[in-house]
Amino acid sequence: MQQKKYTLMMVDPDAPSRTNPTRAHWRHWLLADIKGSSLRSGNIKGTLLTEYTRPTPPKRSGFHRYQFLLYEQNTGSMLSLSQQEQVSLGNWDPEAFVEKFGLVGPVASLQFLTQHYED
Repeated sequence: MQQKKYTLMMVDPDAPSRTNPTRAHWRHWLLADIKGSSLRSGNIKGTLLTEYTRPTPPKRSGFHRYQFLLYEQNTGSMLSLSQQEQVSLGNWDPEAFVEKFGLVGPVASLQFLTQHYED
């Protein structure tokens, strides 16, 4: 694990709502080239592909699942987003991204539920 590199993504598969996820998967964060040693220490650094944006489920959209997915990278792979992916955060296909770059896993994941604070 120490010598390997990882990619961490945070997505909302319920955008804009769980009953009508027409903008799924909304990409909230994408960080590549994370060294295994930094995962162990908790000082996570890597190549930022998508700046972190906090969960902001729309009012009256119900609960949203927010997922953190960690993948192992193949040696030598240079991860990037297409121009279209850089512009739009919604309708992102994490499975296509994983397949395109030969990522392995997820090797770890975490999910939490939240809703708009006024609901």
